[in-house]
Amino acid sequence: MFNLDDCIGIITSRGTKHIVDAFSSRLAAYNITRVQWIALYYIGRSEGITQKELAEEMDLKESTVARLIDRLEKENTVLRIKDKKDRRVTNLYLTEEGREKREALMPLGETFSKDGIKGISEKDLDTFKEVLNKIVLNVTEKVE
Repeated sequence: MFNLDDCIGIITSRGTKHIVDAFSSRLAAYNITRVQWIALYYIGRSEGITQKELAEEMDLKESTVARLIDRLEKENTVLRIKDKKDRRVTNLYLTEEGREKREALMPLGETFSKDGIKGISEKDLDTFKEVLNKIVLNVTEKVE
């Protein structure tokens, strides 16, 4: 008989909720959301990234990213600059304040990740990632 508690969707959903909540609470002390932190990561990693590319990286709708960038711009952490070759394209850059904030906050993610995998072998982690990626492929193939 089907048991919802054994359903991989429920197990991963519960796990994700706890992980997201825990990381969000650590970031709250720095007055930044998890989604803003992720955006700073990607923009800093690829200066000049377009809003469309950022939306793809973050797996968000472009309209959601536009609102996110509005907030980051108001906080003086991100600049929007029109592309010189194609004025329809907007490139994203960190301000000096944005770079400083990113540098200060990225170690939080690294520490959080290390805390989360403490006591788990490299082999088990590799297996977990491999299996989870296969599950994602299986369910996205059915949807598309």
